[in-house]
Amino acid sequence: METLETTLKPESALADRDITAAVERLFARKKGVATHLVDVSTRQGIVTLCGYVDNLLARERAEEIAKAVRGVRGVINEIGVRAIDLPDATLRRDVEEALLQDAVTSEYEICCTAREGTVMLLGEVPSWPEKELVLRVAKGVRGVCAVDDHLRYRLVDQRPPKSAAEISAELDELLGWDVRINHALIEVRADGQGRVVLGGTVASAAERSHAITAAWRAGASSVDAAELRVAPDAHGHELRGDKYRARTDAEIRQAIEDSLLTDPRVRANAAEIEVEQGQVTLRGSVSNLRACRAAEQDALGIVGVAAVSNYLRVRPVRPTADAEIQRRTRAALLRDAYLHRGAVEVVVGNGKVSLYGTVDSQFEKQHAEQVAAGISGVIAVDNRLVVPAWATTPDGEYFACNVAYSQPLPGQPPTDEAIEQAIRQQLDWTPGLSQQDIRVGVAKGRATLTGTVDTRQEQQLATLCAYDGGAHAVANQLHVRHGAAR
Repeated sequence: METLETTLKPESALADRDITAAVERLFARKKGVATHLVDVSTRQGIVTLCGYVDNLLARERAEEIAKAVRGVRGVINEIGVRAIDLPDATLRRDVEEALLQDAVTSEYEICCTAREGTVMLLGEVPSWPEKELVLRVAKGVRGVCAVDDHLRYRLVDQRPPKSAAEISAELDELLGWDVRINHALIEVRADGQGRVVLGGTVASAAERSHAITAAWRAGASSVDAAELRVAPDAHGHELRGDKYRARTDAEIRQAIEDSLLTDPRVRANAAEIEVEQGQVTLRGSVSNLRACRAAEQDALGIVGVAAVSNYLRVRPVRPTADAEIQRRTRAALLRDAYLHRGAVEVVVGNGKVSLYGTVDSQFEKQHAEQVAAGISGVIAVDNRLVVPAWATTPDGEYFACNVAYSQPLPGQPPTDEAIEQAIRQQLDWTPGLSQQDIRVGVAKGRATLTGTVDTRQEQQLATLCAYDGGAHAVANQLHVRHGAAR
């Protein structure tokens, strides 16, 4: 649970009822959260989430979605988890198998116990990012209501403690290169014990969370962000400072290398990085498909990167038979907190996994692909899952897994006018985009975005807003003022 204290001028504060409505709309459009079981209320910009979901990842997703809404200064997450009831032995087996079959966590010796939906994790991991990855794998297993974290850091992997100056310098670098964080008004203090205090101002609750995560990645032993305020109407140029000043290709390349080294999904793999005028090329081999995709995501998150050409090849350390990959993938989908009720067919040939069937939303389709990509031995994924047209109509809840037993609810696809209005709402409630010069046009479900935004990150966010608004395709013709391709 997290909250935030700050002071805003009364005239600049958005109406609480409007913030509540924006959060509820985003829940319905983003999917992954049972909106009919979650209640939203807002008081002075602090959003409170109550109700129930059926898995821990949905609980965390609800908080992340709320934090990404303009005007939200903090989130109090009181959502309970009512997961499927499984015998303790079954739940323990599922969590252990999930950790063993994951391409990264399989390298760690983790033990677990399970009792009435609560899973206790014991073992040693190299550092904080690895611990977070282990926790996320456990939270993604059906039946898990809570995770009791008893993971420790391996002494053999620990270097001499970083000095306060080293932690501050590393954190400043992480904040300065991360496209998600405008860091000019963030203050960093660290002591000799590794404790980090963050102060200053950011524009959104999501940005505040990213800054806290950066502090942990820098090696903090504890993070205090009580003094880091969220000011939704702070001016972008003040928050950015000189973030988008000219960077050399060598500087960008070094920043990408540093980012990959702090990502446990990629760290053990050797990626060759080339940068020319902000155009990044990744070559070499990685041991798993998730590492291949994560390397590209990490590179795109660096200031000054205009585009990434990913030529990384997936070459598992230990070749795995197709039949075993099929078994692992099927088992992973069946124990997944989001997908265990569905019927996804898995076909494997030469390490390539093909997924067939019907799912309830685009979110579930993408999630299924991510699950398959994280399995040891998988080289590629061909996602043939189908999202029925009626699954996106505004006629309430309907689940694809019941298609054989009942008829879909009546509904019509949204009109171009409705999609355009929804996109404008998304843009208006996305931090950093509400004051930008963005024009929206929709024809036959295809959205066209024109105008100018400040950064490439905002350009990408605008595309996501268009898809969240219901567009089937997006032509993003927005110009970028800072950090555009050189």
